[in-house]
Amino acid sequence: MVFKIAGWVFSFEQVRAWLEKQGQQHQHLPDEFLATDLNYWFKERDIDYLWAVGTDYPRGSLQPVIVLVRRRREDPKSTVFRFYHVREVDADREVKKQVLEESGLKDEDLPWVTVADPFFRC
Repeated sequence: MVFKIAGWVFSFEQVRAWLEKQGQQHQHLPDEFLATDLNYWFKERDIDYLWAVGTDYPRGSLQPVIVLVRRRREDPKSTVFRFYHVREVDADREVKKQVLEESGLKDEDLPWVTVADPFFRC
């Protein structure tokens, strides 16, 4: 059994550009606090359908990123190294349109991914 998340991968630079475009103060924050700040921003805007999670992607790459999570769950049939990928559906693509408009990024800038064990508990 493993906890999985699915959503779009953002670099720290992409998150900073998005926040800057929205007038959010972020310059004082180190990278490791950007996901937390993004979650506070979502809460202020009553956005409960997105959750920012800092993790490495791909696993073991030591490439820190922020995943903008649309879905999360414990998967009893998966392990860290062998898991079912979550597919992006139309409802996700509708939310992505809003994110793209706000951030100024392009569709190809934000790949959809599934991350097993994003908090490295296994």
